[in-house]
Amino acid sequence: MNIAKIKQELNEYETKSIFIADGLEFSQADLITKIIYYYNSKFTTGEYDDQNDKKYFFNIVRNPCDVATKAIDFDTKNINILTASGGTSLKTWYFERDLKFWMKDKKFGKVLNRIFHELPIFGSVVLKIVNGEIFFVDLKNFAVQQDADTLDKARYITETHLYSPLGFKRIAQEKNWTNWEEALGDEQEEIKVYERYGEDENLDYRRTIAAEVGKGGVILSDEKVEKHPYREFHLDKISGRWLGIGKVELLSDPQIRINELSNQQAKSSYLSTLRLWQTRDTGVRRNLLTDAINGQILQTPEEIKQIDMADRNLSFYELEINRWLTNKDEITFAHEAIRGERLPSGTPLGSARLAIGQAGAYFAQVQENVAMDIKDLLFEVVIPQFKKDNNKEHILRLAGEDLDKINNLIVDNATEQKIAEFVSKKGRYPDRLQIDLIRGAISEQVKQGKEQLVKMPADFYKDLKYKIDIVITGEQVDTNIKAATLFAAIQAVTADPTLLSDPTKKKFFYRWLEQGGINPIDFEPESAPPSMEQAVENIGGRAGGGVSKPTFAPGQESGKLETTI
Repeated sequence: MNIAKIKQELNEYETKSIFIADGLEFSQADLITKIIYYYNSKFTTGEYDDQNDKKYFFNIVRNPCDVATKAIDFDTKNINILTASGGTSLKTWYFERDLKFWMKDKKFGKVLNRIFHELPIFGSVVLKIVNGEIFFVDLKNFAVQQDADTLDKARYITETHLYSPLGFKRIAQEKNWTNWEEALGDEQEEIKVYERYGEDENLDYRRTIAAEVGKGGVILSDEKVEKHPYREFHLDKISGRWLGIGKVELLSDPQIRINELSNQQAKSSYLSTLRLWQTRDTGVRRNLLTDAINGQILQTPEEIKQIDMADRNLSFYELEINRWLTNKDEITFAHEAIRGERLPSGTPLGSARLAIGQAGAYFAQVQENVAMDIKDLLFEVVIPQFKKDNNKEHILRLAGEDLDKINNLIVDNATEQKIAEFVSKKGRYPDRLQIDLIRGAISEQVKQGKEQLVKMPADFYKDLKYKIDIVITGEQVDTNIKAATLFAAIQAVTADPTLLSDPTKKKFFYRWLEQGGINPIDFEPESAPPSMEQAVENIGGRAGGGVSKPTFAPGQESGKLETTI
């Protein structure tokens, strides 16, 4: 690959349009520039008109973008790890807690927030994965074959980097680039570096790094790679182009027309403030605002009349602007009810509910599509990097509700093990009181202290690759539905406690809770076994079936130091 080929592709991207259909041309570079200008309330043609009057930008694109961001947004708390068939619930529980602590430390929530912020603006977001780290790509410096369906099918992908001479020298030495000294000019303030991915003349997929030097350039690195390091997310797509469709693009015509009307009305307001008079007397040669004084009598043979400069098109401007604002809401589903604003007086409740329902269904579909791409990011990038960072022995700190849940799981597992040992030694199953004694003794040892430090062994999550599932649910769950589901769940459990114990009923019950936006784990019963004294009193003087005191691993005797998995 040579620098001339890279520049040819960049020139094609920046200057040529593609034909999506007859009469429909598309230039990705021009559109991205236009989106940046419009979102920041700037005109692409300058801030002043032909008469050197300032143009005012009536921004109508920001609010629909913010509405869409809020409607499709979800956070790390909505990412749940479930036990797949053949998995271990205790290990999965540890994995989820450990993963969420790691994502919080890596600020993965900020990555999600920025994805959802930029998607409605540009229609597409590109992430770059370098050694497991996630970086956002600036689309104005990202050239791709415009009519490619996906990045994997693009003939070329070129990202442009701008470096200061010192920064270029530092990264060139760090990456062991060759011939980098040739790119350093005497008075060069900025060095442009191209990073290209694509097939060469031999159909090999290569990564080429080149620096621009004058009208030519120099190749710094050229190597064969398996694929590019980018991941793409799209809000909405149409066939024939790579870039997705964002809200700013959809509102291009309404934004142009609103600006025209606003500036026409502004100019009209300037004229309406003028005070002009007319007369047929040619002898009047004075400015009444500056030359006449209050109370002066003007002697003229012809009557002096003030010219009516009132603007009689105010109703037209208001009607026309409202029409385009309504069109804006229809295009983007950003109605008053969705924006959280008070509905116009007289709006039927049924109409408001219908609008909310339609908009909710639309955004739910968009959220689902984005969630599937984020799920792939989690499986292929985030979780592998998490496993790599946590494949050594480390400590997981648990407190509060997490501590209660893990203690219950530990007590359940330890009780099952002790019961199995009892059956092996005695040849029979312990009765209810003996089980209570076992469980009470274990519980007293485990449930002590306000926090617990769990020692996670090396490669503890190695076998979880095919035993997890990720469920991403939007946080836009209706609070009324959630409250109604909680109340109905309490009634159901009260009427039929076996919903939490019968395996078949429990499966259906948990699925119903998930549909209502409630985490089923929150309904896991927290056992409260009797203490050792209570269990002994209950057994009383009954003979037979003695149970030895449970033993624990080192560090567990105090119940508050470390638990070894």
